[in-house]
Amino acid sequence: MRGLNQASARYVILMVAGVYIVLFAMVEGARHFGMMDSITAGELLQKVTTLASLTVGAVIGFHLASRQSQS
Repeated sequence: MRGLNQASARYVILMVAGVYIVLFAMVEGARHFGMMDSITAGELLQKVTTLASLTVGAVIGFHLASRQSQS
């Protein structure tokens, strides 16, 4: 299995950040227009934030692990 090089790791992290921003804006928009209550929006944003954080951590971990094995 090939590891992640720096460019592909950066690309994945930026894609995760972009998806996170879009989801955050959608949830905040739904809350602002009354389609979702504040408690539900807060819980959903917490779950999305946790998932994005874990994904970025996994990408960094895979990148560092693949760099170690290449040496």
